[in-house]
Amino acid sequence: MIKTILGLLAVVALAYLGGHARVRRWEEKLRVSQVITAGFPFVLLGLAARHPAVGIVTEPVLGQMSTGLAVALGWIGLVAGFRFDARLVSGVPAGAARVVALATSMPFAFVVGLAGLALLSLAGGLSSEAVRDPAFLRDALILGTAGAMTANTSARLVRPTESAEILSRTIRVEELAGVAGLAFVAAYFRPLSEGAWRLPGTAWLLLTLGVGVAVGIVTHAMLEWTKHGRAEFVVLALGSVSFAAGVAGSLHLSPLVVTFIAGVFLANFPGTYHTRLGAALRRFERPAYLVSLFAIGALWDVRDWRGWLLAPVFMATRLVGKRVGANLAARAPELRLGPAEREALAVSPMGPLAIAIVVNAQLLNPGGSISLIASAVIGGAILTEVVVQLVTHGKLATLERRRGPRASSGDGGDDPSREVVG
Repeated sequence: MIKTILGLLAVVALAYLGGHARVRRWEEKLRVSQVITAGFPFVLLGLAARHPAVGIVTEPVLGQMSTGLAVALGWIGLVAGFRFDARLVSGVPAGAARVVALATSMPFAFVVGLAGLALLSLAGGLSSEAVRDPAFLRDALILGTAGAMTANTSARLVRPTESAEILSRTIRVEELAGVAGLAFVAAYFRPLSEGAWRLPGTAWLLLTLGVGVAVGIVTHAMLEWTKHGRAEFVVLALGSVSFAAGVAGSLHLSPLVVTFIAGVFLANFPGTYHTRLGAALRRFERPAYLVSLFAIGALWDVRDWRGWLLAPVFMATRLVGKRVGANLAARAPELRLGPAEREALAVSPMGPLAIAIVVNAQLLNPGGSISLIASAVIGGAILTEVVVQLVTHGKLATLERRRGPRASSGDGGDDPSREVVG
């Protein structure tokens, strides 16, 4: 027990160090996503901690980690929701909605259709009964939702232009689509358990919305009446996330979705807490994400060859969908994407929210083919980053040289994309 406690404390300390500003600056300099830099080592730490020779994370410990994991997911959801304020969609040029829709729907459709069939054939074989199984549709929707997410590093691959600003806003709106997909899956594909409430899926969806709004109202009241410093804000925010995660866990709802709704409420409701709360949330977003990666590494069964086979299929179908969506979006007469922006949208790394979606699915629906989905998304994120680095560096550099200094913001003004992404 002492070894487990010390080991988990060491993981939390490393996660806090992994969120340091120097690590983020290193990622920006290398133009890689946090899945590769600080994220993948935590997956390896989870694998090592689960190994019998280490013995830090055992089966009983895994069973008790769900509570802490729900709190970490709740923090990630609160941060993502707090970024989604009204300014995100205000002043967007005509045609931006088409870009968002195509950039999200095309990879979602390709992954659900092609990677979903590959998952079905690997999990139990293709048959008419298996295709009609609700569990298959649930797993395919989770895969598609995770595949539609894009990392913020895509917006840093291009110079600050109007279309680069649209690209960064597209990534943020994609998060809304991902949370909506996760809420749909959690509401309409609930596992049957004895003694659980029997409600239709729409009622569970409305209940999720109501719990999120209620948490947002209570948190708003506490933060607005608190005039203390940052430390008190962190404690109050953590208490609100813990309360939301507890309510979501008792009702078998998604803690990420509940806190996302609360974060949207807090971001758009008037108050004096926005700056302080935003600073506190951003500081602990990365550690919460890294702890989630450690947990999924401990849950990941790397000996299952089917997951390794599904990972390149997932990566390929996602990138094909991204390419089709970017090409269709570039043809829109209302908003013309530049070649560099179109390339950054087509060959884009996976965002951290994709990993959080898979962790949430593992929390709500343990067992079955969820382990294959975790292998596909984690392996696909790593393979995608490799492809992005091989393809984009040379091609985008050529496009930037062709575009010349006219596209740069030579007036020394603010970077419009960094305002949204940051």
